[in-house]
Amino acid sequence: MTVTVQMCPEPSTGEVRGYRPGDEQRIVEFLDEHMGGWPAAAISVAKVDHWRWKFISNPSGSEMVSMIESDGEIASYCASMPVRMRVGGREVLATQGVDLCTHPRHRGQGLMRTVMEHRDRIKAERGVAFDFGFPNRSSYHVSMKREGFREVDMSMMQHRFIVDREQFFSKVSLGPLKRFGYASYVAVQRGLHRPDGSGLSVQGVERFSERDDELFDRVRTDFDVIAVRDHRFLNWRYRDSRGGHFIGREVRENGRLLGYAMLKAESDGQLIIVDLLADRDRREILPLLLADSLEQARSMGAESVICCLPREHPYEHSFRDLGFIAEARMTGDVPMRMIWCPRCGGDLDALSGPSPRCHITLGDTDWV
Repeated sequence: MTVTVQMCPEPSTGEVRGYRPGDEQRIVEFLDEHMGGWPAAAISVAKVDHWRWKFISNPSGSEMVSMIESDGEIASYCASMPVRMRVGGREVLATQGVDLCTHPRHRGQGLMRTVMEHRDRIKAERGVAFDFGFPNRSSYHVSMKREGFREVDMSMMQHRFIVDREQFFSKVSLGPLKRFGYASYVAVQRGLHRPDGSGLSVQGVERFSERDDELFDRVRTDFDVIAVRDHRFLNWRYRDSRGGHFIGREVRENGRLLGYAMLKAESDGQLIIVDLLADRDRREILPLLLADSLEQARSMGAESVICCLPREHPYEHSFRDLGFIAEARMTGDVPMRMIWCPRCGGDLDALSGPSPRCHITLGDTDWV
């Protein structure tokens, strides 16, 4: 007896290409299905509108997207978000890699490498100076060993103020004892560091204007590494509903912006300070913004207020003075860290040097 075996043909994989108008709905459906839900951030608009906000409306530059199709479906995809960064006193274009995904049927074929190389060519055409990211355990090892990334000499801290102490300490061992200890700590800190009376108040913010860029211009020299926080970036990142719902709070004097805080309420009862900037010459501004964030948390019934900043950030003292407690910020089961990879040369010594002065917040990620 003769047995004929018919081999199923391998799916035909097309050429790697960039984004074309009209791709976004298919991209979103692909990411949502194969990344376990997309995006990571909580949004209240259609996912395709969030994608357009994230990759089309970015004031630092439009999409850097690469994909490969197979039989009319997306087989592999990756993207980068451009960010204007000041590094060592010089403004450069950087990118943060996001949304890397290959269809399970096509994994192990080297497609991700192909789309990443295509994306790198787009970066070269745009003059990208460096890539950066905040990896979990697995992506850290891949990036460091295969992609040539380096680690910034910086560790991230999470500052927490417990608003609803009964709720918070009911979930931990020795809760009543720890609750008493924390209450005593807050009382001591506030007794030692009473806020200055300034006559200023914190108000809500709808939009930022070009005049508000003066705040970033005044504080940018305090840091070796900081994303450009001008009115275009702030309005895109925090005042466009497609990017998520943020509570904007600001302090002004005679119309001049002295500081702002961007807050986001999470479903787990946390109120996150996702971004924060204050005039360095007005020491009363930061405590005002932090105290206001606590009032916002109480009014909405939040359990805690959280803010993430690099260790030894100049704002640390104000957090401690109000009774915040600090611990290492984790990404999964590893400490949150920043990695980077040079692209088109230039002076990036601030990233590779010891203990750079960094202003990095959760708003610099796409997690919130």
